[in-house]
Amino acid sequence: MQLVISDPHFPGYAARPTWTRFFATLALGAGCLVGAATLAAQPAHLTKGHRLVDDITAAQSQGAYTGVVDGATVFLNRYGGSWDTPGDLSFIRFFDASRDANTGPYAANYTTCAPLVTHLLKNAYGWDWKQHLIPDTLDNDTPVAKASPKSYLYVSAIKHQVGFASQITNLLDVQPGDIAARWEVGTDEGHTMIVVGVNTATTKAYPVSSTDANFEPALAGSTYYEVTVLDSSSSGHSSDTRMITYGGKTDLSGGVGRGIIGVFVNASGAIIAHTWSLPTSNYLTTKNGVTSVNPSWLSGIKTRLKKQADFELVIGRLPVLAPAGS
Repeated sequence: MQLVISDPHFPGYAARPTWTRFFATLALGAGCLVGAATLAAQPAHLTKGHRLVDDITAAQSQGAYTGVVDGATVFLNRYGGSWDTPGDLSFIRFFDASRDANTGPYAANYTTCAPLVTHLLKNAYGWDWKQHLIPDTLDNDTPVAKASPKSYLYVSAIKHQVGFASQITNLLDVQPGDIAARWEVGTDEGHTMIVVGVNTATTKAYPVSSTDANFEPALAGSTYYEVTVLDSSSSGHSSDTRMITYGGKTDLSGGVGRGIIGVFVNASGAIIAHTWSLPTSNYLTTKNGVTSVNPSWLSGIKTRLKKQADFELVIGRLPVLAPAGS
């Protein structure tokens, strides 16, 4: 279930805090996640993505969920918008203490998945996708130029190395800032994300064999990794920054945020499946002194599973780019 938050007069609406407290909270919120050394080591589009998420969550922590955008009071973090439809344009906006008092200094987001990535690339590097002809998988690989490609075109761009320096085929070679995109094979439906990191400390071995009804033979002997991503979605992932309490309800809201997905790889590190979120059950269970993979964990995987043949997930690395204005 997704918490729909679209009415500034929703019961339980918290008054906006004083800007002095707001500024202080933003500074603290940004500093708690990533230090200066970490920020310097990651690409500019990821740094800006973190900044956007941190500014929004810091505002929310002070009760500032809404603000004025184009003369209308709206929620600061929303899922939606179009790249080129007048009256419904997507956008990202960073915290700016000097912004007009009638608008306020807060950050805001109104994007879907692929446009968020395009906005961050444009903001970070002045990136222009229209300068790159991407083979259209759904039209016999006819080259197309889109201001903001859909997710299936991001997949194609990664696989054909259009705008990307390389496709990363071993999950353990993935670095922060790499772009992950998937498509529902044969359709124009998909999703695009920025990889924050692969958590190698959370590896889980899928059983080689099992009599459990939820055992997936295609995953036998594979390894499951938790991968933190930054994206815009109508619902979040596990351990997600979009989990908010508003109007007496705690649930996932849409918009930009960070969360954790799961990725299965084979012995070569190649992706064979993924999950949008993680199972809620413990991985292992002990019964009569014997420890084994928890049947509930296997069930949680099965209900979430997106096999590579049906939902192809690819990861690409951008070339080294100079920040805009440098």
